[in-house]
Amino acid sequence: MRIGLVGYGAWGRMHAATIGRIEGLHLSGVVCGSEASAQAAAADLPGVPVHRTLDALLGDPAIELVDIVAPNHLHAAMAIAALDAGKHVLLEKPMATSLVDAERVVAAAERSGRYCGVGLELHVSKQWAKVRELIAEGALGRLRFGNLTLFRRPFRGGSGGWRLDRARVGSWILEEPIHYFDLLLWYFKECGLPVEVSTDGVPSPLGPGMYDAFTATLRFADGSYAVFSQCLGGFEHSLVLEIAGDHGALRTWWAGALDRTHTPDFELKLQRAGSADAEIVPIEKSGEVFELEEQLRRLIGDVPARTPLVSAGAALPSLKVCLAVEQALADRRAIKLAWS
Repeated sequence: MRIGLVGYGAWGRMHAATIGRIEGLHLSGVVCGSEASAQAAAADLPGVPVHRTLDALLGDPAIELVDIVAPNHLHAAMAIAALDAGKHVLLEKPMATSLVDAERVVAAAERSGRYCGVGLELHVSKQWAKVRELIAEGALGRLRFGNLTLFRRPFRGGSGGWRLDRARVGSWILEEPIHYFDLLLWYFKECGLPVEVSTDGVPSPLGPGMYDAFTATLRFADGSYAVFSQCLGGFEHSLVLEIAGDHGALRTWWAGALDRTHTPDFELKLQRAGSADAEIVPIEKSGEVFELEEQLRRLIGDVPARTPLVSAGAALPSLKVCLAVEQALADRRAIKLAWS
């Protein structure tokens, strides 16, 4: 499968290296947003065409799939252009910085009939997907409570400082937390979609949408609720998830010096109804470097079958929740959620 990569910053380089390791995938072109990244790509990827515009890549008939790893504000327009050009698309999260643009991506994917997957790769995690498996098999019973906390160092600025710019990042709620709102919606899907979100937060001096710390509570119609908290004033990278149902509970955590470490520490414990003690559930090593590789490896079968890990349509709810969290933080009030 011949892949065109859009973006050659830190995460784009990770995509390029991973594609190069997977038999059946071939990196056949790169679009770079700056002269510096173009020079780096030319040096790192001998023989791979380096372009400065998306149109140049889309004009190459050999390219079958476009892997978009550009700053957030470019995602929707680039995905739509690639789909309209007849290419398959793997699109980094968030797929857009507004609901209107996200819906345009969904419409383009449906119109094109092409594969369009969104980079919510935790669905293939050996750790985070195991939680969903335990819930699905009934190990916790009916879910009543969830708490997911991310404590980490401040975000990297990104190429040209795009992650520190509201116009380009969209918001810090859309940046990393969208992964974890997506997980909570996945875990609580038997409860339906949330009906209300309430928040509290510590704004960053960088302005609206940028919060050094925030907490959001999702409430479901059946009375269950889930909480997500992020703190960017911490150190290293630490995630803790606790979920309780009416027949059991679990706690799992992941910690590393960096989010992209190959040597994390992690554990998953489960207590079933009637058991006096929690059991340790064996899980394999997880982390975004491993999950990225698995997501890319799945392209070999998923693209021909048009079965994305997370389709553009399936990614809409977590994006809508993130935008509601932004609004709740800005307005300092709870926001009711309506779903058509």
